[in-house]
Amino acid sequence: MGKRKIYAYTECTNLNLQTVHIIHYGVYFGKFEKDGLRLSIEGSQLIGEKAKRNIVEVDHENAVKWMRGEDIKVETEAYGYVILKWKNYYLGCGKIRNGTIINFVPKDRRVKTQDTTQTNVYSE
Repeated sequence: MGKRKIYAYTECTNLNLQTVHIIHYGVYFGKFEKDGLRLSIEGSQLIGEKAKRNIVEVDHENAVKWMRGEDIKVETEAYGYVILKWKNYYLGCGKIRNGTIINFVPKDRRVKTQDTTQTNVYSE
């Protein structure tokens, strides 16, 4: 679907295309970039269990950083685009560059968490 984007779907045979305006079918799966396939969060979740390489497991602290939209430092043999995994959860796809996984989580999908390094104004 245009702009090198890929959508995953199953065929729906009982849909009358004459009466329904459809922009695209399915869920956004990923995008072909010049240096590889960059998966969406859903794309990572769909193929995470089947992936044999380029899976980077992170601890709780790095999982939270990732979901906030931060890049994270890692030591891994993996390269290029990788799928991030925390416990049994696939968090999305990033790109390793110089020991850092570059975060592609869209701003509107980032988790907003309280910064624990600042004083809580509600504490007594």
